[in-house]
Amino acid sequence: MSFLGNLFKKHAENAITSVQQFLVTIDPETATEAQIAEFSDQLSKASLELAKARADYQRDVREADDIAALYEQRLQAATILDRQNSEASDPEQKASLSASLSKLVAMLEQMKPDVEREKQEVQDARLMMEDLTKFVEESAEALKQARARLDHAKTEMRRAELEKERSEKRARTAEVLAGIKKDSGTFNVALDAMQKKADTDRLKADAANTRSRLLTPTSGEKEDGNIAAAMTQASGKPALNTGSISDRLAALKK
Repeated sequence: MSFLGNLFKKHAENAITSVQQFLVTIDPETATEAQIAEFSDQLSKASLELAKARADYQRDVREADDIAALYEQRLQAATILDRQNSEASDPEQKASLSASLSKLVAMLEQMKPDVEREKQEVQDARLMMEDLTKFVEESAEALKQARARLDHAKTEMRRAELEKERSEKRARTAEVLAGIKKDSGTFNVALDAMQKKADTDRLKADAANTRSRLLTPTSGEKEDGNIAAAMTQASGKPALNTGSISDRLAALKK
């Protein structure tokens, strides 16, 4: 790839990384969920690979065992033919046994690399399976911890939001109380003025009642005729006619 091509590719990768970082910043919860989902998908793929590796390993073991058993069987057969060939006295039989032994030894020599290759394939398949098993187990544990951290982070975010709401409510309450305390002086002045006016009105009412009571004749002055006449005379007003009808008529004639 040309220099400009590599340069544009690098800028594009940097731009993608910047966008991802920006998205993570503005919505960390969704970004974390997306990363966990992606990690979970990778774990699923690795689990499938592990299942395939186990199947391959088991197949390689069976094939290696079958080839090793056949090799061992042919090796034992060659040993038997070699012994028979050594013990044979008939030239024709000896020649036949020798030919068979030669053929079988050639087969074993040709088979020997295949046996070794099968053993190596089993070894490689076992190592692959063990590596994938370790990777899947570690990935599963990492995914479990990531989910636990995400749940903990969500809980902390909700707790922080609730604490923020409570703090704001406390602040608003404090502002209201501060306003009430600030106006309490005026409020108390108003209450004092109202109380003072009530006391003044009460004093005026009591004074009016006292004056009315003092100016109003008592029942003793009204019921006792002599007191009433004396009070009238003392006031300088003409006395009411209290004599007989003849006296009253004579007074009228005057």
